[in-house]
Amino acid sequence: MRFACLAGLLFGALALACSDSDTIVALNVCTLASVDAEAIESLDVTIEGAANATHQLAEVSVLPCGTKPAYFKRIKLSDATEKGSATINLRALDASGALVETGTINVVVRPEETVAAFIELGEATPPPGAGGAGGAGGAGGEAGAGD
Repeated sequence: MRFACLAGLLFGALALACSDSDTIVALNVCTLASVDAEAIESLDVTIEGAANATHQLAEVSVLPCGTKPAYFKRIKLSDATEKGSATINLRALDASGALVETGTINVVVRPEETVAAFIELGEATPPPGAGGAGGAGGAGGEAGAGD
């Protein structure tokens, strides 16, 4: 597991180093246990704020988080992009175009730089034996006799 995480970080760092003065979002996407990664066929990506862009990414191969490097895509932003906050909204769709899951992240973009954006789709599930259902409350006691 640690090797997969380190490999993913190394891959992301290498991708960041490859920029040639373009403004880039290095999008990394993976799924948590509550999402069937194999059901995802395409991603709709909308970037709003300091940068504005829309991308439809087809025939994607999104993997579960922590198993291998995540799905990775370099998205080139407009040359007119200014420094500032940008929100990345992602919609994961199945083969019929039905929504599988959504994800959002805020990043700071800077002209002629690359920023990494990591989106984990779904919710983490607790490990077996962690937590559990709460118990029922106890009944109140009887009132005492007054003197």
